[in-house]
Amino acid sequence: MAKTPEQLDELLKLVRDEDIATLRALERRLHSLLEQKERAEAIRRQGETDRDELSKRCPNVPIDPDLLTLVGIHPENPIKEDKALIRGIIARRLTD
Repeated sequence: MAKTPEQLDELLKLVRDEDIATLRALERRLHSLLEQKERAEAIRRQGETDRDELSKRCPNVPIDPDLLTLVGIHPENPIKEDKALIRGIIARRLTD
């Protein structure tokens, strides 16, 4: 949700008179927050792309979007294992 220029000015007024150390700490935290949000957005976009690709390949197979968000998020699980897990879950859902 974008802020208006006036709202941004109000936020800046809150920190305008702070010392350099406080401003540096705020900068680090803002940068960290920005990186987190960018990663989350990239994951969300990739999930949509993956879902679109799977829908093209398998138009009649419903795939749970929550399942796609799990793909590759655990570094200890190689992608091959993630794929096997997903295939198993999809197969069970198709036979139920």
